[in-house]
Amino acid sequence: MPVRVCERCVGISCVTRVPIFRSLDNEQRTELLGLVDRVQLKKGEILLVEGTTLDFLGIVNRGRLKAYTIGNQGKQQILYLFAQGDFFGEHTLFSPLPIHYTLEAQEDTGICKIESKKFQPFLKSHPTLALDMIRELALRLDALEHNVVSMSSLPAEERLYELLKEFGRDYGTKMEEGTIVKLPMTREEIGNRLGLTRETVSRRFAQLVQEDKIKILPNKRILIKE
Repeated sequence: MPVRVCERCVGISCVTRVPIFRSLDNEQRTELLGLVDRVQLKKGEILLVEGTTLDFLGIVNRGRLKAYTIGNQGKQQILYLFAQGDFFGEHTLFSPLPIHYTLEAQEDTGICKIESKKFQPFLKSHPTLALDMIRELALRLDALEHNVVSMSSLPAEERLYELLKEFGRDYGTKMEEGTIVKLPMTREEIGNRLGLTRETVSRRFAQLVQEDKIKILPNKRILIKE
């Protein structure tokens, strides 16, 4: 079960780390902090199971969550990765609804939870925050539409390359020769995301290496070349 860690949070770091709260001043962030409950997950722990009623806004303070469904063949289909500063549960802000995916910690992860009934009055009194949330949701929708187009129109190696570049933008470190990123998914998970077998993913990785688009590094890292 998730362990409450309120006593381990110092100051207002859990709200200063979140991009959607950048429009708030320190007094407003302190007010928001009073609404927050905190939980900690160990790697592999489940926060919510698909179909569970979700009645809070969740914010990743540290670590990473994967959101997935189980397909007809019993395989995970990863829909989203939520890293530090990302949020979920925005669709339940005004009415508790069943969640359409399972949320699992990919590593030790800290979550800030704000109950919808507590967050609604705060959001109404801070319209700039509402605009920031709408802006972030628009970016998320655009990325989702891009993924749908990629899945339906691009050949396998291009789908993989687009996904790797997305990982680079979200989790990578820019270097002179390109972007280094530690892959947040296994090759099997990448295959499930792209509708490919693990063997096909491995062949496409080898093809991208041969084309000098990427370089495989130790510890699940790759270099995406410029």
